[in-house]
Amino acid sequence: MVNRTADIGPPSVEGLATDQGDSVLSSCGARDAIAAGAAIAEDQGERMTTHTARCCALVALTTLFAALLVGVGAAPAAHAAPTPKTWTIMVYVDGDNNLESMIPHDFIKEFCNPGSNAEVNVVCIVDRSPRFDKSYGNWSGAKLFYCTAGEKPTAADAVADWGNTDMGDPQTLIDFMDWAKTDYPASHYAICFWDHGFLWYPEYYNMRDGTSKDALSEDEFMTAMTAAGPVDVVAWDCCTRQTVEIGTVFRPFAQAMVGSEEETNWVGLQYNRFIANLEKYPAWNAEQLADDMAATAMGDSACYSEVNLDARWDDLITAVDQWSVALVNGLPKYRARYDMARAHTQAIWGHYAWDLYDAARTMKKDVPDPAIRSTSQAVMDAVIADVGYNWVRPTPMWGMTWGRCHGLTIWWPKYKDQLNPSWTKPYSSINDWTYYQTKIPFGTETHWAEFLAGYTRKR
Repeated sequence: MVNRTADIGPPSVEGLATDQGDSVLSSCGARDAIAAGAAIAEDQGERMTTHTARCCALVALTTLFAALLVGVGAAPAAHAAPTPKTWTIMVYVDGDNNLESMIPHDFIKEFCNPGSNAEVNVVCIVDRSPRFDKSYGNWSGAKLFYCTAGEKPTAADAVADWGNTDMGDPQTLIDFMDWAKTDYPASHYAICFWDHGFLWYPEYYNMRDGTSKDALSEDEFMTAMTAAGPVDVVAWDCCTRQTVEIGTVFRPFAQAMVGSEEETNWVGLQYNRFIANLEKYPAWNAEQLADDMAATAMGDSACYSEVNLDARWDDLITAVDQWSVALVNGLPKYRARYDMARAHTQAIWGHYAWDLYDAARTMKKDVPDPAIRSTSQAVMDAVIADVGYNWVRPTPMWGMTWGRCHGLTIWWPKYKDQLNPSWTKPYSSINDWTYYQTKIPFGTETHWAEFLAGYTRKR
């Protein structure tokens, strides 16, 4: 359960007026806090797990013992491989930022309550900041933990110390997953990402390390997952990561994806609840676990969903592509109608993304074109077929409601300056629009980028 009150995102590029004293924006300074994070880098420590060290010691002693007994024909003892369990839950905790003070609660109350059992391993990498929290020894850098009931996030309870580690480097993710799969193998794996999040923007806010000022971009996620191997479930304990763009990134590497279309606020994923349920039902498949992850992530979140990254997902992408072609063909004739539909669509905070199902619904309603109406319906049908679970907050929050969220968003800017917004530039020199078209599979697999190129205009 991560405090996301600081995870609001940049000011609206739509020109929506906001009051800095307003409770919704009470912690919009999170980005500034990250940008102003500690800049002093510590020397990179050699990454040797306690397990590895013990193995090395065991090999050395065994070799010596064998040498002493070689005259009597004694054979060296063999090191037994870890016994695989049914599931290993991996949690990538980037707390080297202004979320650091939330780590103890989630670690003690969720990761280690109930923690690992005979069927399920729970492991995490926890990276802390030197700035925001002094509890549990006030350590900083990254440590690895095998989570058991009653454990605390202390140096003594860690199984390895990786020192000052860049959580925005894909090699760190590769190393963590390799360690987890080697030392705690299982038949099935889930990877949960714990941090700030903001859509797909490269080098901006996703897994952003406050010390290195580095963040994981979608192409880096693909690099890491290619090297570390697939998982059954990928889950986002972050804001606004449940998008059609990000789904295409993880389609080759996971069977199901869990996340929120919106800000996750305080609650996010509730690990203690879904881990306890998984330990009761370890035979769950990817979709069943992912559904339960989304179902237990309620509290004060706005919405959470599970989408399937299988043939149903492929059908959805095909439907979106055909819909995009119809929309391109409707330009410029229906531009005003497109604007009307966009204005009527369920928007996510700040108007950066729109609910995909609702976008198709309003296009079908507001645009009097047979091809657009039929392809819009096909998108709606495909979303319903693919989304396995969708929870929406039933009451307003921040003066907003989410009754028309159906589990996935799509990026839908209106103006040219929104294609490569200036507010990402303090964090990244990458051209966001070029990145979207060339680095994100959704941008290359569908005609949506072509639609955006023709639809957007100068202010």
